[in-house]
This record gives sequence, structure tokens and C-alpha cells, in this order.
Amino acid sequence: MTNGLFITLSNEEDLKLYLKNGLYGFLFEPLFKAKPSARSPYFKALADYACGREGTEIFFFLKRRIYYGGKVKGNKDIASFYLNGTTSPLGRDNKAELFWDESSRYEATHKTGVFIVKGMEKSQPFIIKFETSNDTGKFIASDDLYFELGNYPFSLPSNSLQGMSFCTLTPGETSICLDLINKSKNKVDYSSAMDLLDSDKAHILFSKNMIDISTFVSESELEFDLTANFEFIKKCIDTSKKYVLCRQVPISPFKPKNADRADICLYDINDLIKKGTIPNVIIELKKDRANFHAYEQVARYLKWLEKILNAGEYQKINCFIVARSFYIRLKKIRPFYSDKIKLFSLKTNSFVELK
Repeated sequence: MTNGLFITLSNEEDLKLYLKNGLYGFLFEPLFKAKPSARSPYFKALADYACGREGTEIFFFLKRRIYYGGKVKGNKDIASFYLNGTTSPLGRDNKAELFWDESSRYEATHKTGVFIVKGMEKSQPFIIKFETSNDTGKFIASDDLYFELGNYPFSLPSNSLQGMSFCTLTPGETSICLDLINKSKNKVDYSSAMDLLDSDKAHILFSKNMIDISTFVSESELEFDLTANFEFIKKCIDTSKKYVLCRQVPISPFKPKNADRADICLYDINDLIKKGTIPNVIIELKKDRANFHAYEQVARYLKWLEKILNAGEYQKINCFIVARSFYIRLKKIRPFYSDKIKLFSLKTNSFVELK
């Protein structure tokens, strides 16, 4: 069992193009600065990409249908995506060649790999590749998935996607999607789509030496660093277990808006909770010093999980707050969950005790 990536598309031409070529590239504003600002969406997009590992399942969502792509190719234990050209700091630092270019589909510019979409410059600095199969292109009505998810009395990434173009799927959601796809007899014909892949160019796969966790400037950059490589938080997890990950997972009752979302969630595929819809490990991130508000946020996750799980399931959950440092006093927090919440300092690379 594994996780999934749920990608929304706007038209069938894009869908067929990506299915035929076995890849996907998010349209992103080119970034020619040496380092993105703390407010830039650059690392939020990278954090999405970083959740994929070899074997992660790709699904596309278009006009109330869910289409199957395939299994991610590349790295098994760290983030699996490719650098495409030099329109990002990561691409320039690693002298990445442009092997996928959609300029011919839009309005080209004089800048390599940059084109105009709806009046704005766009590029595709990162590419996810997936292995196609006989199931590639098969589809289901999105309601088929949501009817199945109605059996769970809590929010999940795919049914709280509103306003987002990309989300990770829990192992439970992924398993349900695959089962429905396997039973489907519907399939889109993508054979006539263009082939834009340049196989003669070098395809540079992400590697762990491309990031330095000591230099992060925003919470989203920290989230990318940690999702891309578990080594940075290996003290927080049992490395003998096999985890798959999701990010920005709702852990709350259904709400009209502002549902509580955990930054990083890990699912032990050999000891799943609620068939892989509830995480075994919850990690909340703060880029600087974490205070009692961070602790209370994680306490809210646990309060909700305590209501929907039995005692044995609840016992399997561990929570961590990861930050540079902490300023949390026992007298300012609810102590009920102190045995479930651990504090890990990136500055000292060690756990911190509440006082």
C-alpha cells in the first residue's frame, strides 16, 4: 500500500498530453532570483512534489472524473522528481537541461523554457515521471470515490480539496481509488497527443545533497526539506518501519472552512489505522521558536482523534512539534496530551523537555 498524488487539470488536452508522455509538470512562474522570498509559493509547490516516491500513485482530476496516470518513477527513499531547465534556483544550481518544453502549445518567449499563459510568464521547472500501464487513462466518476469516503466520519485530503490544485492522498484513499479504477471499463484515448519529451537531454533526478536544512527561511521551505528527506528527522520516527507520507492533511471534524491541517503525516503501511486514513505520526512545523499556540494546535488534533478512534488505535499515534527552538511553559498548556506530544529542536538536534 502506498500514497497518491491527486492533481487537478483544466482541460482534456493537458490530460492526454501528460498521460501519453508519462509525466506531469506544474505551471510555475519562473524564478530567476538566487533565493525565493519567505512569501514565495516556490517551496509550497516543491513540498507537494517532495511527497512522491517511486511507486506513489498518480491520479488526475478533471470535470468530475478521476483518471489514473501510473506509478511514480525515480527515488525510493527520498523525493522523486526531476529538474527541468534553469527557471528555478534548484535547476540553475545543478545546471539542469530542459527536457520538457510546452512553449509550442502557448506563446513562446526569448527565454528558454518560458512561455506566456493568460498573459503571465510560466515555466515547468520540476517534472514528475510515472510508469504507464494498461490502466493508464482509465477513469471513474469522482462521486464514486466520494461515496466510498462517506463511510469515514472525518475529512480527508481528497474531499477537502476546495481551492487547491494538488494534494496528497492517504494510503486509504489511494487504495479505494485503485480498486475503483481496476473495476472501471471507461478509458480515455490519448494516443493522438503530442510527444514533447526530449530524450537526448540529461534528466536530472532530485538528490538529497541538493538541499541544506540549516538555511531554510520559511516554514514551507522547512516542510519541503523534511518531506524530501526523512534523514533530517530520523530521531522522530522508527526507521525500522515503512512509512508513506502526506502533507497538509485535515485532522478535524468537517468544517465549512479553516479546517485544522497537519503539516506532515506518516502512515505505517504495516500497521495502518482506519485502513490507512489516519496517520501514525503527526509532525507540526514552526520555522522559528514554537510557543504554546503550536502545542495547543497539536492538542486539538489529538482531542479529535481521541473521539473517532478506539483506545488501541489512538495508542498507535505519536505527535511531534519540530522547530528551531521552543518557549512553552507547562502552566500555559493543557497537560492531558503531554505523553503524546514530543518537542524536537532543529537547533540542537535533540528533544526538549517541557518545564
